[in-house]
Amino acid sequence: MKDWVDQQVALRSPVNNLKRRESSRTFMNKSVPVCEYAIEGNPDGPTLLFIHGWPDSGTLWRRQVDALGDQFRCVTVTLPNFGEQSVRTGGFDFPELVEQLAATIADVQPGGRVGLVTHDWGAYIGYMLEKKYPELFVRMVALDIGGHLRPLSLKASLMMIGYQWSLIATWLVGGLIPPLGDLLSRGVGKVIRVPSRQRASLRSRFNYPYFYFWRDTLIPWKRGQLLGRYRPQCPVLYLWGEAKPVMFHSEKWLQIVADSGGHAEGLAGAGHWLMESHAESVNKKIAGWFEDFPDESSAPPV
Repeated sequence: MKDWVDQQVALRSPVNNLKRRESSRTFMNKSVPVCEYAIEGNPDGPTLLFIHGWPDSGTLWRRQVDALGDQFRCVTVTLPNFGEQSVRTGGFDFPELVEQLAATIADVQPGGRVGLVTHDWGAYIGYMLEKKYPELFVRMVALDIGGHLRPLSLKASLMMIGYQWSLIATWLVGGLIPPLGDLLSRGVGKVIRVPSRQRASLRSRFNYPYFYFWRDTLIPWKRGQLLGRYRPQCPVLYLWGEAKPVMFHSEKWLQIVADSGGHAEGLAGAGHWLMESHAESVNKKIAGWFEDFPDESSAPPV
């Protein structure tokens, strides 16, 4: 643990409690936009990078930052178009998000590795990020969205398709009439029981991951831009809420997690936003997972 901490302190950006808007960075010999992010917590602690999903922002992780900040340096990312201002009307396909997140890691932790904590679309994109750039990560925590989904019942499939295509429709409306798209998106959010805190700030421009997922799924030559078959190259802690009508993982995924050297656990009584409803339990599990890092004195695997 000490070796990893010493290495990180030597490599990282010296600024803490930093909030940065989108900018660009040279990454893999090309200029890549960097996501908006905030740095809080212990400037000398190991770095954890948090990626939210729909319809959240980096503030989703406030309870985790409060609990873990004494021990860890916490970098909370806000995905493009999920912040206070729109970055691009058409949103971003998954390969673009992967490159932006990799550039963001290079910006906050140049030359070093981080621990990754993800939720919802952030988990899906995080799997893609770890798949392409495994050398950036020591361990991962993924919340409520697995890297492999079991076949759903007809009822569950219709429910999922219904709300996702509704969000795509409101995203398209919002591209033409943003206030109307926002209103309709909040209506969909209410129907699918999105918590009131998230609904209050929901904008139709947040919905673009659903569009790109379905476009890339339905167009054969675009399918290579999706996650596809995935086996993590770092140990994964997978936590999910058990009090949901649909589970977003399969038994195969739980075995893949175990094969990674990781651990999978469902939280009784928790729903999709378990980092909020069951923050104390989730925080303890995250802290425990990242407590003992492997020796980082040697070069990371490539």
